[in-house]
Amino acid sequence: MKTMLILGADRIAQKALTFPDVNATSILVVIDRSTSLGRLFRLIWRRRLSLMLVFKMLYCQHMRNSISVPQQDFPEIKCNNDLLALIDKYHPARIILFRAGLVINKGIISRGIPLLNIHCANIPEYGGLGSIDRAISDKSIHQNATLHQVTTTIDEGIVFDTEPYLLDIKKSYCHNENVAYEAGLRLLFRSINSDIGIEK
Repeated sequence: MKTMLILGADRIAQKALTFPDVNATSILVVIDRSTSLGRLFRLIWRRRLSLMLVFKMLYCQHMRNSISVPQQDFPEIKCNNDLLALIDKYHPARIILFRAGLVINKGIISRGIPLLNIHCANIPEYGGLGSIDRAISDKSIHQNATLHQVTTTIDEGIVFDTEPYLLDIKKSYCHNENVAYEAGLRLLFRSINSDIGIEK
């Protein structure tokens, strides 16, 4: 098995399941269910996210149309131990994350498997949570979805590829979030059809 693709359990990530190559035998799709309302409330309590931003994000998620995807029993993870079990079972050549909320721990990073993440804003300037909202507030309209190496520091690894996009500060947060994630999906499609991170 070549690539383990870890997707968040939301409507944006669902779009990736419509890619023709996602159902190839060389790709194992895994659904990340580590994010919950409880986790969101903890992030608000720790002031990592504002209550207003969480409402905006949930509203945008609600307004997105559901994507019609084939009903399949994809493996699911809720923690690093779940991911580790799948790594030991399938021995992927690389792992790509998109819209995944799981924070990868040192134990998995130390395995030496190429770990790549798609973050839908410039890094390191706009790494982490709430990146699109911060970029809008800063009027930093020239942004990139970035394919980067996962390290012990969130969204600061080597950048392998980018997909540019423009924010429009005159339009809604939801509009800009959609633009950013569409760029991320284009980058994801290109990435799964490449050998980035795989030793030849």
